[in-house]
Amino acid sequence: MKIQKRVVTRLIKGGGLMSKKMYRVGLISTVICFGLLTTANHVLSAEKADVSKNATWGGGKGKEAGRDNFLGTCSPCHGESGRGDGPLSDTLGEGIKPRNLTDSKLLSTRTDEDLFNVIKNGGASRGFSEVMPSQKETFTDEDIRNIVLFIRGDLCKCQYKGEGGK
Repeated sequence: MKIQKRVVTRLIKGGGLMSKKMYRVGLISTVICFGLLTTANHVLSAEKADVSKNATWGGGKGKEAGRDNFLGTCSPCHGESGRGDGPLSDTLGEGIKPRNLTDSKLLSTRTDEDLFNVIKNGGASRGFSEVMPSQKETFTDEDIRNIVLFIRGDLCKCQYKGEGGK
């Protein structure tokens, strides 16, 4: 810090191009840019996470973070208990009902990757209703894995058992 002050003082006294105020603005800008780059790198590395064929993730914040994200974003349609009875469930269009995520018979035939992809890319991407929106702009891959953990652990209380659910 002493060296920086000496350099600034010499520049100012010697008629240099940089004033103290400009130096501070530049320093603050550099710190902010570095912080943004660090944050962006962290988010991008989370986006590149590998999704295996049938993983059960333990992820950073885990099931509790998944619960919070589910309640904040998914429960208006799926309901707080995941039964497909949220306050918006009757407003989605003729014959369209949100999936009952407590149906362990159905969900045990779906891999974690299937659930992950429906949440990330929306229902239409998997041949379901286009009313189920993509959440890739809302959640990181880790956030979505945590939602899958919550669905598996607290709503359906089931794991993937194969196509026939056995």
